[in-house]
Amino acid sequence: MMEVVPRVMQRIRMEMRSHRTPGLSVPELRTLIYLYRNEGVSLSEVAEHIGFKLPSMSKTIDALVHRKLVIRRALAHDRRYISLRLSAHGLAELRRTRRITEARLTEALSILLPEQQARVVEALKMLGQVFAPEAAPADKGVR
Repeated sequence: MMEVVPRVMQRIRMEMRSHRTPGLSVPELRTLIYLYRNEGVSLSEVAEHIGFKLPSMSKTIDALVHRKLVIRRALAHDRRYISLRLSAHGLAELRRTRRITEARLTEALSILLPEQQARVVEALKMLGQVFAPEAAPADKGVR
């Protein structure tokens, strides 16, 4: 697993980067992906994940808001806290990139026989269960 997973992730990253919206930088794409998985997070949370200092992350978010890919909102009960989420346009662009990437990965896997493809899918489902963030160790079958 330690040998294969990094190569698979490298291919996924390469495909996502090569099919991203024209003019979208890699950090901007990573920001969209993070917001897709973590709706309503703060600028600080995104900056920490991306590895940017707050001023750089703020500029990145400004650009994404300007391009109507991200929505920035102050919370009603605490106007100092700014919540970030994907806009409908941002979600559509990310889904488009993911759809193309999934098609390219499916194409790459087409060299396998159907039975082999089915085993890969089953193995990925099992790995998903084992490494699900919400699953407790007892739930994962670990003793």
